[in-house]
Amino acid sequence: MAGVVLNQDEISALMSAVQDGRVMPEAPKGRGTATPYDLTSQDRVIRGQMPTLDAINEQIGSSFAIGLAGRTRLSVRVSCGPASLLKFGDFNSLLAPPTTVCVMTLGKPGQQALLVLEPGLADALIAAALGDKRGRAEDQAQAPADDGPRRDFTNVERKVLTKLLSMFTEGMTQAWAPVLAFRPEIARFESDPRLAVIAPANEAAVLCSFELEGALKGVIQLALPYTAIEPAKKALMSPPKLGNTSDARFARRLEEELNQTQVELRALLGKTTLTLRDLLDLEDGAVLTLGTSEGVPLPLYVQGRAKFTGQPRVVGGALALEIDRGPVSEIRRPFSAEPEDEKKAA
Repeated sequence: MAGVVLNQDEISALMSAVQDGRVMPEAPKGRGTATPYDLTSQDRVIRGQMPTLDAINEQIGSSFAIGLAGRTRLSVRVSCGPASLLKFGDFNSLLAPPTTVCVMTLGKPGQQALLVLEPGLADALIAAALGDKRGRAEDQAQAPADDGPRRDFTNVERKVLTKLLSMFTEGMTQAWAPVLAFRPEIARFESDPRLAVIAPANEAAVLCSFELEGALKGVIQLALPYTAIEPAKKALMSPPKLGNTSDARFARRLEEELNQTQVELRALLGKTTLTLRDLLDLEDGAVLTLGTSEGVPLPLYVQGRAKFTGQPRVVGGALALEIDRGPVSEIRRPFSAEPEDEKKAA
């Protein structure tokens, strides 16, 4: 009824109908509920926002897979997912048995991190390293799930597992070297989740997952305190550099490919301006005078950008350009969209 004006008789009839129950009054609209937000919360979304961190994890996974394959003589692949962030209070729920929790130091006082191996993976790694067939993926799949408390490792098993996970820490050292000087080392294994807490519950943790595929299957979760990587936040949010994500062999191969790339060189003899009438009057044998003096150096363009200047010469019956100065970046492009047949180039 917006925009409609009722007279007194219509208002009285409407009020009478409401009192008699023939017209139901409009129910008042409920007020929305307010959602509290903690401005001091450390929750951050980093998935896809730290490409260098993802590249570092890829390098760690590749190094770890090569080390495992060499040690166990099994075909193992390691894939990495994008890093995510959550509070340590939420992450601590993953530490309950039968998972295997490894506490490691990062090489600086007070800095620690956690490696969490999903149930059965630690036993499979140990068995594979000792030459037991139980370490293979098909036997892992056939083994019954163990929902009970994790058994304690023997001294030999601890040493074997420490040796295997040391290949992971070595990969971390190499991958993080251009960004942060981490020196991770395996400190201990904890069966009690309360003894594996390395940070307050409200502190943020950067969670990186590494999935083993092939002859060995399982997931390893790496939890890094956000405070440990925060000094390198700017570098982690930048695109990954070549030295961080590739080896020297790949760099040499890329250099070879770049050196073989073909580029266009174009020398501008000159340009002129014509009216449409003059253009229509052109015939065979017409001479166009260019606005370039005979002794002026000609600009040489590389992929459309002025880089050199030179003098025109005739070499072997062909017109050539002898470079006398370069690179030159101050020369403006003479034109941007003339037809190809109007460009006189050598």
